[in-house]
Formats: sequence, structure tokens, C-alpha cells
Amino acid sequence: MKNLAKKAITGIMLLSPVLTFGQSNFGVNVPTTNITSLSAVESIITKIVNWLTGLFFVAAILFIFYAAWLYLTAAGDEDKVAKAKNQLMYSIVAIAVALLAGTMRYIVQSILS
Repeated sequence: MKNLAKKAITGIMLLSPVLTFGQSNFGVNVPTTNITSLSAVESIITKIVNWLTGLFFVAAILFIFYAAWLYLTAAGDEDKVAKAKNQLMYSIVAIAVALLAGTMRYIVQSILS
């Protein structure tokens, strides 16, 4: 019981600054947004999706290079070659999904209009 009380007091002491700092901004300038309409929200979401799609493509290309490295270092070992082929297949599927995700907005927009 004594150990539990020590842990509870320690937890409260560790959380009290977080709770205190959460109540005021202490001179920190809180950024304001210029979101005044739904089109501004759509613009921000479009920018975020474009960034994420780009990052996804970069990651897929890096995994293709990783698959090539696995294949080059396999030295004829069937298990390592199979692992490299699977990695390449997954990378190609990832690129196809990224392309589909990037164009999904336009496909849905053309169906709805």
C-alpha cells in the first residue's frame, strides 16, 4: 500500500506541469488559420494527400532498391532470391496502390458529376 501511494504521488507530480501548462499559452503565439470556407479545407486536404502520395512513392522506390540489393547479395541462394522477388512484388503493388489512391479523387469526382 505504501509503494502504491508513492507511485500515485509521483504520477501526480509528474503530470501537474502538463496540466498547468495546458491552461495558458505562456506567451507562445498560437498560429491562426485563414480557413473561412469549405474550399479552404479541401485545399489543405488536397495538399496533405499530395505530400503523402509523394512520400509513399519515395518509400516504394527505396523498397525497390532494397529488393535489388537483396537480389544482388543473394549469391544464388534460393531463399534469398525468393525474398527479393517477394519484396519487388510488394513494391510494385505499393506503387499501384499509390497511383490508384492519387487518382481516386478524380475518379469519384467524375462519377459524381
